[in-house]
Amino acid sequence: MNHFLTLMLSVMILLAPEASADRFVEAGDAVGFSFKHYNSASGEKYPIETMAGGCAFLDADGDGDLDIYVVNGALLPGSEAPPSAPVNRLFGNNGKDQGWTFSDVTEASGVGDGGYGMGCATGDYDNDGDTDLYVTNYGENTLYRNDGGVFQNVTEKAGVGDKGWGMSSSFLDIEGDGDLDLYVTNYVTFDLDHNRFCTLRNVGVRAYCHPDVYPGQADVLYRNNGDGTFTDITRDAGVYFPNGKGLGVVCGDFDLDGDTDIYVANDSMENYLFLNRGDGTFFEEGLISGAAFNEAGHSEAGMGVDSGDIDGDGLPDLLVGHLDAETNTYYRNLGDGLFQDLTAASGMAGPSLMQVTFGLALLDGDNDGDIDAFVANGHVLDNIDLASEAVPYRQHNQFFQNNGAGRMVDVSEAWGFRSVRPRASRGAAAGDFDNDGRIDLLVGAIGDSYELLRNRGEEADTRHWVLLELQGSAGTSSPGGSNRDALGARVTVIAGGVRQTREVHSGYSYLSAGDRRVHFGLGSSTTMETLEIRWPAGGVDVYENVSADRILVFEEGKQSYRERAQGP
Repeated sequence: MNHFLTLMLSVMILLAPEASADRFVEAGDAVGFSFKHYNSASGEKYPIETMAGGCAFLDADGDGDLDIYVVNGALLPGSEAPPSAPVNRLFGNNGKDQGWTFSDVTEASGVGDGGYGMGCATGDYDNDGDTDLYVTNYGENTLYRNDGGVFQNVTEKAGVGDKGWGMSSSFLDIEGDGDLDLYVTNYVTFDLDHNRFCTLRNVGVRAYCHPDVYPGQADVLYRNNGDGTFTDITRDAGVYFPNGKGLGVVCGDFDLDGDTDIYVANDSMENYLFLNRGDGTFFEEGLISGAAFNEAGHSEAGMGVDSGDIDGDGLPDLLVGHLDAETNTYYRNLGDGLFQDLTAASGMAGPSLMQVTFGLALLDGDNDGDIDAFVANGHVLDNIDLASEAVPYRQHNQFFQNNGAGRMVDVSEAWGFRSVRPRASRGAAAGDFDNDGRIDLLVGAIGDSYELLRNRGEEADTRHWVLLELQGSAGTSSPGGSNRDALGARVTVIAGGVRQTREVHSGYSYLSAGDRRVHFGLGSSTTMETLEIRWPAGGVDVYENVSADRILVFEEGKQSYRERAQGP
């Protein structure tokens, strides 16, 4: 009898379904992506040591798959020099035939920037079909022009080498003229020779200073002249605010009037909402819009920010990351440029209260047809453990699943984020690096290894999806078209009677840039009844009965589209 029971138990174990595996798993070692950030922590508590850590998904060589760019620090006074000089690094995706592995192509590509790096932005500013790269530094920023995967430093010629403390940045087309302009946030006025001495609360040991001890800096807006050069139009465009402390920026048509607006997350002060007048000039409406402060009327430590239609009403909402003892804030777009803080009602308040969120991304992580949220956590103070047992320095990242009814549920443990070693995370980017229709994540960390998190969710395997690569006609034989990256385009799909809307943008989160391809999870629908693209230049293309589970390329003004192979 005992032998029979043992045999039956063995059979049951063999036949039983496997326990649910983590949806997101660390894949860096498996695919050859390995990078450890160097922040040159010296004990002097220079504030730049704790604020860096940007990253990007981009197609650097135009082969249809996503490469990875990571931003590094540099040697600071009082620190011991590392074995080799720290530089930013580019990892090329080897594609499907080589198992979606990566190779370090920094030297060959020419993008090993050696400044004290903060973040990066991606965009085809010269409309030649190649994705260019902008790097923000503590000190002079750098613009790299891409020529088929080989980059050239054109900062001086282009005139975009701002020498402040550059943080997040984003390419955008402010006038709809087909040329990508550039918005750069600056943080505080700081120099190494005048580093303030601050102490950890109730402990007395030295710690990084609060940003309030330093004066702010104005952000910078550059207009693209169309000849490879840019002009600083910060004052003329109405976005000059000398006391700003910008950390995050995201661009989009927040009032749905057909042009691109700018939202800036500021640290410990009101956020800015710059609404576009339609001619490339702006007026600041943060306070009136309801998106400058939280529901209680308080300013918060704004860091990362992203926009997306969380509640499915067709309007782009905002999610902003904050410090502990503050919640991350969900601003619901009410239309006409107005927002309402619905953080508590959404369910995100409690789980984010004791976390410090820098990077974040709005994405459909399970392909069910609504937008979820990933947040990258890690404290600012590397010795906060001396003052608090409740708020550690290294923290687990979190994922909030949209239940489709206006609630965001913390599924961090069930989806595998508690299985990943905690870090002091900073930048974050979303993108499908293995072209399987499931959105993956890239996460930066201060003085630690970066994470490449592969989405292998079993539910997503049974759900359908589409990735849309949009190409504007500027730079081609068609005059008056949209920028080649189609940044600012608005895409609406109807699948299974469900309407979804996305806007093309690449710069968002914190110090980071993501996959500019537009991803839709389609649930059980294998076909999109309608697919509509509203191009930045004003044209509208409509397609019907488009099949799912493919990567599709749409060119502005053409009634046909093509499928891109899911590998080089």
